[in-house]
Amino acid sequence: MLESRDDRVANAVVAAVPGAVPTDAAPTNAVPRSTERVAGPTSETRRAVVLATIELIDRMSYPSVTIDAVARVSGISKSTIYRHWSSRQALVLEAYAYKTNGLTAVADTGNAIEDLRTYLGKLAYCLTFGGAASTISGLIVDAVNDPEFAVHYRATLLRERRRTFLQILSKGQRRGQIRHDVDLTTAVDAMHGAVHYRLLVSGQPIDEDFVNGLTDIVTRGLATAHAEPK
Repeated sequence: MLESRDDRVANAVVAAVPGAVPTDAAPTNAVPRSTERVAGPTSETRRAVVLATIELIDRMSYPSVTIDAVARVSGISKSTIYRHWSSRQALVLEAYAYKTNGLTAVADTGNAIEDLRTYLGKLAYCLTFGGAASTISGLIVDAVNDPEFAVHYRATLLRERRRTFLQILSKGQRRGQIRHDVDLTTAVDAMHGAVHYRLLVSGQPIDEDFVNGLTDIVTRGLATAHAEPK
C-alpha cells in the first residue's frame, strides 16, 4: 500500500504543466534528510506520514490538513505522528519542502539570467499547483504568529529558496554576467518578496507574464552590460 501511494505522489509531482518540470526534476539530493529512504520501520513510518500529508496538501486547504486527517490517510496513529513531529505546522512544512524541492531544481545552463527566470517560473508553478498557495500562505502566517516555528521555517524552506537564488547569482558573477557591486541578498529579497507580495497581499496572478516582467526588471539592475535582457 505504501508503494502505491508513493507512486501516486510521484506521478502527481511529475505531471506538471508541460515545460514546467525538467526530466531531472527529482534529483536524489532534493529529498530532505529526514525523509530519505533508509532501512528500518522508523523511516518507513515517517515516509508514509509525509506522503499522506502531500496527498492532503494537493487537494485541501491548509487549515484542513490536520493531524487527524493525516492519521486517517496514512494509517499511522496520532500519537506516533507526534513522536516524529512537534506540531502540525512542522509536518506540513516538511511535506511541502519534500514535494517542491525537486520541482524547483534548476540545471546550470551557463546563463544566470535565464536560470533565474527558470527558477522564478518554477517557484510560481509550485504556488499554483493543488493547494500549494493556501499551504505556503498558512505556513507564513503561522511563522509570523509563532516565533519558535518561525525559526524552523527560516532554517529550512526559506533558507533553501534563498540558497538557490544566491547560487544562481553567484555563478553569474563569476562568469561576468552579474555585477560585482550589487548586494545579492537584497536582490534576492526583492525577487522573493515580490512573489510573496502577490501571494499574500495583492492577490494578483503569479504567472508567466509576472515572472518574465520581474526577471527583466531585476536583472536590468543586476546584469553587466553585455548580459542585460534585450
